[in-house]
Amino acid sequence: MPRFKCRLGTAGGEVVVQEMVAASEQALKSSLQDKGYYVFSVRPARIWADLGTQLGPSRRKVPLRDFVIFNQEFSALLKAGLPVLTALDLLSGRRKKGDLAKNLELVRDEVRSGASLSEAFANRGKAFPNIYSATLAAGERSGELVAVIQRYLFYLRTMQAIRKKILSAMIYPIILLCLSVALIFLLLTVIVPKFATLFTGTGAPLPLLTRLVLGVATVFEYGWPFFLAALVAVPLALRVVASRPEGRLRLATLRMRLPILGENIRRYNIAQMCRTLGTLVSGGVPVVTALDVVADAMGNELYRVELKQVKKEVLEGQALWSSMERTRMMTTLAVEMVEVGESTGALAEMLDQVSQFYDEELTTAVERFVALLEPALLLVMAVIIAIVVLSVYMPLFTMYNYVGQ
Repeated sequence: MPRFKCRLGTAGGEVVVQEMVAASEQALKSSLQDKGYYVFSVRPARIWADLGTQLGPSRRKVPLRDFVIFNQEFSALLKAGLPVLTALDLLSGRRKKGDLAKNLELVRDEVRSGASLSEAFANRGKAFPNIYSATLAAGERSGELVAVIQRYLFYLRTMQAIRKKILSAMIYPIILLCLSVALIFLLLTVIVPKFATLFTGTGAPLPLLTRLVLGVATVFEYGWPFFLAALVAVPLALRVVASRPEGRLRLATLRMRLPILGENIRRYNIAQMCRTLGTLVSGGVPVVTALDVVADAMGNELYRVELKQVKKEVLEGQALWSSMERTRMMTTLAVEMVEVGESTGALAEMLDQVSQFYDEELTTAVERFVALLEPALLLVMAVIIAIVVLSVYMPLFTMYNYVGQ
């Protein structure tokens, strides 16, 4: 009998991949569902074909902008009454290049060979988010595929809008900071050393401020290769540390403890977690399975670990809000709102409200921080330039008095 590769959600909320033998794909699906498994995908176990697709470029993550446009067009075609396969044919035919085009062709081929839409997207690995295939599976089971895709599309747009707001707010301060660093580097490595030759040649005693600036300039003049090496070495070292789960956990914990920045990181992660969880729950995905998918989708290792623990406690019979309350990732307000959602049966709606609240909090905090950072950077630049100018002019007066004597 043929072998099949299955991606399943267990009753314990875990997502597992297993190979099984069955008479047919449909018989295996029915058997797994009867056993209580949540079936994400079932496909023939093709060793060489799978290896080739994993090594190929089609496994790269699809660009977010392209993915948003695809979902807009896909949901519009399905809403107009086109079958899934016809819609995939049209959309894949319009795209001739890029990772999205290659993946859509593979998804279309799998759907044509009998796989469900969620299975076909899940089989593309990291090309598409896990939350997407889980959401599609819930939509297929509930018969509301269009509504689920539109809900997921709203989720993508919201995430995109929040990132754009944060990036646009930080562009000017980053440019100002880069210009400040470049100007300071120019002063200390080019301009000040030229005056240093003039000052030391006169034999006149130099003021303390001038000696300090000349010392710093000397360090910069001869030590800039070491600073450059450090700029390269530090990110590489952090990347090595982040390559291991325990290293990622330590870095995530450290970032959360940073003043000002740590609280904003908490706000961002709470908003992302609640929005993703709310999207899955509103689409019909069981809470335990949704927690597992959200944990894998989180970029913060601390939240990933804590969500795994929350899932275990929920499996043991604990309420979601009480499990979240015992973690380091949630605020009191967020926990209280989740508790209200659980008790009233409106968990998805309350999770959406939590994400919206912390999105607004984060945007306000970033705007306030930028409003303070811009004048602070200008003030620091002015002070540094004033110190350098004073350090240059003060010896001129000293030399004048020295020559006059």
